[in-house]
Amino acid sequence: MSIFKRLIKNYRKSSENRIQFIIFLGFVIVPIIGMALLYIIVNIFWL
Repeated sequence: MSIFKRLIKNYRKSSENRIQFIIFLGFVIVPIIGMALLYIIVNIFWL
């Protein structure tokens, strides 16, 4: 079973898991993507 399928199975198990998943996305994944995009934009336009 792939990691993605395992995550989806865990996500659908209970509403608590959904809340934890959203918090994980909000505090870990989204800031990393945002900082990476900001780094790329700064390197393109200012350096």
